[in-house]
Amino acid sequence: MRISIEQREMYKLIYHRLVFFLSILVTALIGYYDNLTGAHISMMLLYSVPILVSAWFCGKSEGIIVAAGAAACWFIVNFINKLPGENDAILSWNAFTRFGVFSLIAYTISLQSQLRRALERERMRADTDRLTGLLNKGAFRERVEDEMNRARRYNHPLSLAFIDLDNFKEVNDTEGHARGDKLLQHVSETIINTIRKTDIAGRIGGDEFTICFPEADEVSVRNAIDKLVKALNIMTSQSGWQVTASIGVVTCMQISGTYDALIGKADKMMYVAKEKGKNTAEFETVD
Repeated sequence: MRISIEQREMYKLIYHRLVFFLSILVTALIGYYDNLTGAHISMMLLYSVPILVSAWFCGKSEGIIVAAGAAACWFIVNFINKLPGENDAILSWNAFTRFGVFSLIAYTISLQSQLRRALERERMRADTDRLTGLLNKGAFRERVEDEMNRARRYNHPLSLAFIDLDNFKEVNDTEGHARGDKLLQHVSETIINTIRKTDIAGRIGGDEFTICFPEADEVSVRNAIDKLVKALNIMTSQSGWQVTASIGVVTCMQISGTYDALIGKADKMMYVAKEKGKNTAEFETVD
């Protein structure tokens, strides 16, 4: 079962809060053991750990808050264990200096984390179809070729489905492209919510979709496609679209050909399904 964007954001928020709370707790525990071992044994390296974790996973603000907590723990421990004649002003200045160092660590790590996430977002944009959120043609090809190499190496089966929407042109012509785009988004969501997490879905043309089913033999892929066809029919009937799907499926028990040959066979089987009346799937198994 796939989670929605709202659920994902909620889980992300809970995860960040948990990491932040644990970072504060660990900082307090380090301060406690710092007091037990004496103020003259440096715990600066240990204090840095929760600062790094909170800044990396939660962000700059959380990292600086933990840095302030670490500096406060250091000051309290040194104030409790200060030697006679030690100057409070010096202790305060040293605590402020440590806060500056800790904050600099948090700021630097948070910037690195932001850069990593930005690079990941750019990579996702480069690989993702903007309209549907599925893999685009190039990214789908790369992923499937990787799966083909893996299947060839371990002698595992692999199935590929080519999906073309029936009567999609009529939707664009009669209801407009905005309505057609909405239909494509609904189809994509239905595909994502129906297939396994290990399956790979892509949009390679206007109303053409592809799905790779790693380690799926003919029986497994027939069950998966039957489930998908039913889900698509429910979605289109509930939404009022007079659209169905013709699907061509090829199962390779042993990978010997290329990606182009595999998707070409699936495309051919899709046209066979259209010729037989549409809203159906045709299967071929290649030994």
